[in-house]
Amino acid sequence: MGPVFDIIALRSLVAVADKGGFHRAAESLALSQSAVSQHVRRLEKTLGRPVVERAGRATRFTEAGALLLDEARWILRVHDEAARRLLGSEPATMTVGSAEHAADRIIPRVTAAVHRTRPRTQVRFRIDRSARLVEAVDSRSVDLAVYVTEAGAVEGMPVGGLPLKWYAAPGWTPMPTSAVLPVVAIEEPCAVRRRALEVLSAHNIPAAVVCDAGYLAGVLDAARAGLGVALLADTGRGPDGLVEYTGLPHAPAMRMSAHARPDADPALVMNVVEAVRSLLVEMDTPRPEERPDPAQDPDTARGDLTDDEWESVRPLLPLGERGPYPEGLRKQFDGVMWLFRTGGAWRNMPPRYGAWQTVHHRFQQWALAGTFQTLTAAATAGTGARGQTQRMPVGADSALADTARDTAATAMDPQRLATLEKAVDEERRLRDKERTEWSGRAGRPPGQ
Repeated sequence: MGPVFDIIALRSLVAVADKGGFHRAAESLALSQSAVSQHVRRLEKTLGRPVVERAGRATRFTEAGALLLDEARWILRVHDEAARRLLGSEPATMTVGSAEHAADRIIPRVTAAVHRTRPRTQVRFRIDRSARLVEAVDSRSVDLAVYVTEAGAVEGMPVGGLPLKWYAAPGWTPMPTSAVLPVVAIEEPCAVRRRALEVLSAHNIPAAVVCDAGYLAGVLDAARAGLGVALLADTGRGPDGLVEYTGLPHAPAMRMSAHARPDADPALVMNVVEAVRSLLVEMDTPRPEERPDPAQDPDTARGDLTDDEWESVRPLLPLGERGPYPEGLRKQFDGVMWLFRTGGAWRNMPPRYGAWQTVHHRFQQWALAGTFQTLTAAATAGTGARGQTQRMPVGADSALADTARDTAATAMDPQRLATLEKAVDEERRLRDKERTEWSGRAGRPPGQ
């Protein structure tokens, strides 16, 4: 009997070529590196010649090894096709790759879909980063991959949108002295990381990644430790040890795709894709407790400034050297007005006004500059211009009053004026606190 080439050893040889080395080949086959090495040595013994050689730290095929590799691919293809025919066209195992995001929800749905379609088929999973999953399909070590579209090298078959939410440790807030929002994320290349930074930048929220992680588990650990906020998949139940972090702008869903081997079972692929697609639709459907309550969110048209009112208010708002664009400034001012109009909490501020932390920080800047006393003075001057009694806020600084008189009067209805006066009360409290702190540090208030 002539020499016999072991099918398992041939599969290891092909994996070494496709993965670029013994270590990665072993990972893809769920074997130890020493087992893969033994398989290659067995082939060399059968062939009677070396098939691989060292080239520095790399491994390359000898001339005989390259010939054997071509034959190995053909032998494996014929072997696998014969096995499918003899076993009733059902593969013994289907390997499915899933991106880390929402894998805990995707895996049960995929398993159920495979068993409904091919009851005798076993499912193996590989959870990895999206770009690696696409490569795994192309190298035939994974039959079907579900991944984040923007992170893959191919567009794939559209599956749906993966909803996102901001999460942080319970009770976590950024340090008051921090000029940027700390973010924890998977290291580049990562589509979700880029989405997080793009969303924050678009809303004029300075942010920086303070912790890079190789995998999602590291992001979760860093967020639980209070290092920063993380943008994660909204699976309907938050990760253990984390809670939704409200107040940051909404992040659009990430597109998800599926990529399958050309010879994969079409019925199996379509049923798995449909299972994941229906899951993503479920995840993106607001739960009853998340639907907005109109009673808690007064109509914008009744609360926010009109265009004419804004044009009168804007000149009195100090921008500072690096202030936002006027549109962002208007949203922030409307957010402050919402807070004092409704008596709500900063954290419960509707997202249309931007991140509540940013609005709160802007209010503190305005309050310490005496802006709301100035605005109230201008508003009451406008009210007097319509035939009503003019009055200055009690305790208003004379300099602020002079500024108001030099500014075009702003006519506001009584409800708006009452909201401004509530802001003045808080402004006065903050300024008194600032004076007290200065007195404690320097022995006297500023200017004395």
